[in-house]
Amino acid sequence: MNHLAEHLLNACAETIIAVDPDSLVIVMANRQAETLLGYPIQDLIGRPIADIEAGLQDVFFWEEVKNGNLDECQAVEGEYRHQSGSLIIVQKTVRLLDVNGSQLYVLSVHDTTASKQLEDETARTTSLLAATLESTVDGILVTNLTGGIRHFNHRFVELWKLSAALLSAEEEPCILDHLLLELTEPAAFREWFERLLSQAQTEGATECRLLDGRVFGVASRPQRLRERPIGRVFSFHDITSLKATETQLIAARDAAQAANRAKSEFLSHMSHELRTPLNAILGFGKVLEEELEGTQQTKAAHIGKAGQHLLDLINEVLDLASIEAGKLRLDMRPVDLVHIIRDCVALVTPLADARNIALYIKPLLNDRFVVHADARRLRQMTINLLSNAIKYNKEGGRVEITVTARGDNHWRLTVLDTGIGIADEDMVHLFESFSRIGQHSPEVEGAGIGLALTRKLAILMQGAVGMESELGVGSRFWIELPCAQASAIELAKPSAAIRHRPNTPVTLLYIEDDTLSQKLLGAVLTRKRPQYKLLAASSGAAGMALARENQPDLILLDQQLPDGIGADIFKTLRSQSETRTIPVIALSGNTEPAEIQAAMATGYAGYLTKPLQIDAALAHIDSVLVDHGII
Repeated sequence: MNHLAEHLLNACAETIIAVDPDSLVIVMANRQAETLLGYPIQDLIGRPIADIEAGLQDVFFWEEVKNGNLDECQAVEGEYRHQSGSLIIVQKTVRLLDVNGSQLYVLSVHDTTASKQLEDETARTTSLLAATLESTVDGILVTNLTGGIRHFNHRFVELWKLSAALLSAEEEPCILDHLLLELTEPAAFREWFERLLSQAQTEGATECRLLDGRVFGVASRPQRLRERPIGRVFSFHDITSLKATETQLIAARDAAQAANRAKSEFLSHMSHELRTPLNAILGFGKVLEEELEGTQQTKAAHIGKAGQHLLDLINEVLDLASIEAGKLRLDMRPVDLVHIIRDCVALVTPLADARNIALYIKPLLNDRFVVHADARRLRQMTINLLSNAIKYNKEGGRVEITVTARGDNHWRLTVLDTGIGIADEDMVHLFESFSRIGQHSPEVEGAGIGLALTRKLAILMQGAVGMESELGVGSRFWIELPCAQASAIELAKPSAAIRHRPNTPVTLLYIEDDTLSQKLLGAVLTRKRPQYKLLAASSGAAGMALARENQPDLILLDQQLPDGIGADIFKTLRSQSETRTIPVIALSGNTEPAEIQAAMATGYAGYLTKPLQIDAALAHIDSVLVDHGII
């Protein structure tokens, strides 16, 4: 090779290799070949071309050359082996040229390894994308920024039931028109679709209902290329079953809410209906007890005792129903167990004395045992345990009450008795509602509600109730409640005594549909407040008419009347100039503190619960009259 040819060969940007057609041995190569293959040029010269070509197609290529079937070939792919052993993907062009009187095959070789790898990676990515689109349960639609359809998967075709004729149509809008024809509200979908097309960077979602009853959830995101939106991707998901389930859940929720409202109304109604007749029973029993003497007085006392027992049962049943309906509200605050125990012991002492049962409070080492609880309900729970310990005890037995620490954050109030005990097989049913275990003492009063109510109340207060018992020896019941800070206890202030002025004339209007309750209050006032004149009305309308006509000093308003609820009648009284300033006391069978507070917040001057405790009710009426400057 002369120097000019060598210079031209090396100046060429391509890899050039010349091969003898007879021996297929390399006779020339430029420096680019040296760079491509890693061999020095002198090592390449004289080397068979087969030493550097690794592809099977290259072997077949040179077989064709040997057979004289190829004089020239353009852009043939092949594989060359680098000196290191690695493979290089190339594209070669072969020409048969006359060089200095000799024919040579001259190969112009391009390294296409990087571009081939990029092509393979692109193919893999495309394959993965296609497989992903076809495997998803969602229908996928890809459009350009003007809404023209660029791609969709088979699931999209299945969801929208697109026909072969429609898919083969040359005009793209045909598919979109078909979608709109299948919708119950096509205009709304078109508006949503076009809004997203006009806002290229926006994401969006909607639901569309089809004429055949199916419902699709639709979501759209922009398709971006180097952060620039070039189209939109829409996904369609069949949510028909989900919407059906949602509809069922909404219906179930509405039914549950209706049931809860019915329960609330039932509890409110039953509380009123049960307490109202007891108002007459207990009230007239008290009047008779005060008026009669000897055996007649004793009989009246029996009426009062039986009525009070019935009231206790009614209270427990209604409380239990309120808990199960989720309607019982608790007034949680720090409460001193010592005060609760002493109050409860004082209340049950007559019951214990009647059976010669000794009540013993173990020495309490701490000044205070403060728990986080509802004081009213805790007192109710404690009385339940104490009364059971007395009723199911032996004649001349013993009841012990003590408080102990349980860990660092609970106090345990324990009531121990020396009574009949409970058999092991009965303990599993002990805290069930209306369960009277063992029937050991059928003469003992009760409906089997107290312990069930006590446990439910303890749970609501984040506490617990438990027991241990041995048949014939006695039982130990306990209540555990979380500790609270003693400094947070709010001590009740003693109320000021009402100094009654017996000669001050007062007119009371009693709006109550129960005639026995009207007669009871009339009898009580005649005996204990003769200077109080009583007007009675059996309906809200009649009561408001009497109020306007007579301008009473005080109105007693029952909260459930035949022609309306007390709250509405109270609003009407407040809205009329003749009755706006007359104080009104609410009467109700609802004893929940939250309900009482809510009623008082509306402007009532007072609140009395049924059945009325006569002396307490009179004191309350007197207090309201004093507060308003009437007496």
